[in-house]
Amino acid sequence: MQVTEIILRNLPKLSLNSIYAGLHWTKRKRLKDAFYLIIKSQFKTVFPKTDRYTVSYEIVSKNGIPCDATNLSYTVKMVEDVIFEDDKWDIITQVCLSSRKGDDDYVKVTVTTLDK
Repeated sequence: MQVTEIILRNLPKLSLNSIYAGLHWTKRKRLKDAFYLIIKSQFKTVFPKTDRYTVSYEIVSKNGIPCDATNLSYTVKMVEDVIFEDDKWDIITQVCLSSRKGDDDYVKVTVTTLDK
């Protein structure tokens, strides 16, 4: 078992509520592209689909009230699509989300590669 910790900064602030509110597909595409560029500038690795993983996402907010953890699932999905080659159910077997207030804005991703 191997554990990799990734700290991502400067990601757009996204809540699932914006998608439910009908965010236009062109804005969603721009956000997806922005996530890709920001994440790749900070983390180059792609976890291969030949392994299995559990993943923990801790989203820390400096200003305001942190979002409910489930509202952050859109942010998590954007990160997941960049750092994993594939995210099928039998590759990423468990995801944990947490949200809290802190001294800085960042997303901490903890990826545990499971033994085969």
